Amino acid sequence: MTLDTLKENDKGIIESISDENLAIQLLAMGFILGEEVKVERIAPLNDPIIITSGNSYISIRKKDAQKITITKT
Repeated sequence: MTLDTLKENDKGIIESISDENLAIQLLAMGFILGEEVKVERIAPLNDPIIITSGNSYISIRKKDAQKITITKT
């Protein structure tokens, strides 16, 4: 399952990130593998998606969210 398949208020654990550049950017912002994320908001046209991890918020494009494998919790 990938991050883009979650609905608003759904949570999941980050398992892997298939794009190395995206992984580096997310890790620099505090999003780490094994951490729980929550989908806060989805824009009206389904792009971008606002997710939280701890106290951090990030807006991510749907095409990037498709590269993040998660386990739904």
